[in-house]
Amino acid sequence: MTKKSDHRIQLYFHCKNCMSRKPAYRSPQQWAQLDIGFTDVGVQVWCRRCDMNVVHIDFQGQQHPTTVGEG
Repeated sequence: MTKKSDHRIQLYFHCKNCMSRKPAYRSPQQWAQLDIGFTDVGVQVWCRRCDMNVVHIDFQGQQHPTTVGEG
């Protein structure tokens, strides 16, 4: 299980279309419907609500260490 101290995210990805329609009583975390995963070239963030790409990070052939599967 991940400890609170292991949570190092400083800036979140959000779909700009969704955030413009977010009700005031919902936080961005509650409103988001994002799929995030590895692709052939890197990592992609996809908005399920809008059915569109939020960001696709291209690793340009470089491998990056991950903690996938740990914990």
